Amino acid sequence: MWVAKIKIEGAQSLIGNATKKSGAHGSGYPISSRQVEDGINIHFMGLLKGTEEQKDNFITEIKKHPRTVHIEREGDCIICQIIEPITKGPGFDPHLIHVEPMTIEKDGTEYWTIGSWKKKYLINFIESIEGTHGIELLKISNKKITNFSFVSPNPPISPKQKMAIELAIEEGYYKYPRKIELRKLAKIAGIAYSTYQAHLRKAEMKLIPFSLEKTI
Repeated sequence: MWVAKIKIEGAQSLIGNATKKSGAHGSGYPISSRQVEDGINIHFMGLLKGTEEQKDNFITEIKKHPRTVHIEREGDCIICQIIEPITKGPGFDPHLIHVEPMTIEKDGTEYWTIGSWKKKYLINFIESIEGTHGIELLKISNKKITNFSFVSPNPPISPKQKMAIELAIEEGYYKYPRKIELRKLAKIAGIAYSTYQAHLRKAEMKLIPFSLEKTI
């Protein structure tokens, strides 16, 4: 299968614009789409990241937009039905497959990993929106898909455990080489080292096995 990794300026999309305004970010999949009279009717499911205030602001931004048909949120999980402009139609060509969850950064930038049995459909998509959505082709290659994942709610963790692991991710604790040590993270969190370490380890014990179950 041909697979392309692309970067898209998301400010023109409803979800990307709401992300940029709220400071929330996340990942997800368009789970269905069809062309209607005034655009592309899309059902999107995803997971939100950020503070509770940022998540609330994201929902507020989506709800007030006239192109929003429905939206529901339960915890970090959202599902919505929106109408995107017809100019985004090529991105929902049935010849294209989202082989990884779409990720959306805090500034609204979207990263798509899409595949197709024929390279020409990927090229057609990229060329069709190149002038309108600030698209950048990061990589395109012919390869076999060796893994897959679904967007699904994480196992329940406590607010303190969630704080600990989100802080560790943000500060680069899981990067290689590691950008920060646990004692510095505990200081940023404003709690004792042993307490922070316990929160982080408990979160890892729940999340890591769950993640592996989804990918092996």
